[in-house]
Amino acid sequence: MAGDEEQVLACAACGATIYPEHVEKHLAAEVDGRLLCRHCVGETKEKSGAPVAPEPIQLVGEDALGLPPSRSPKAIRSFGGGPGSMSEAAVVPQLNLRRPLLTGSPNATRCRTFHCKLTDAALGHLNAQINEWADADEHIEIKFATSCIGVVEGKHQDPHLIVTVFY
Repeated sequence: MAGDEEQVLACAACGATIYPEHVEKHLAAEVDGRLLCRHCVGETKEKSGAPVAPEPIQLVGEDALGLPPSRSPKAIRSFGGGPGSMSEAAVVPQLNLRRPLLTGSPNATRCRTFHCKLTDAALGHLNAQINEWADADEHIEIKFATSCIGVVEGKHQDPHLIVTVFY
């Protein structure tokens, strides 16, 4: 078994462990005659002005981030900044609308559409999204809302609750 041991190297700059597969996958490299880990290679390239490849994205569990564990494995969470979900923020660009909101009038100026799957968790999340959106701007005065059940085109053809809020 002594012959089967893997050769482990160390980064010349920070001392991090470098395995042979790191070198094979170009996660570590020899720079100026010194073996460096990917982090130190990136720092060396930044200092020299050479283009630096972006860091790969790694998924980590919630416990690794120091966050409390979810109460339910089916819990729905929003990603991104502020009210609304990541999908809405990514799909709907912020518009620079010129027409002012009609406060105190029964007429609506604008609308916003929300949708979710037909599950308890998703419906609760939809309620939270709509409430957070309405609370985020004091000028929003909801005039009326409509709802229907339909299929939203996506990865799966699941029925969705579609709510349009006119304000």
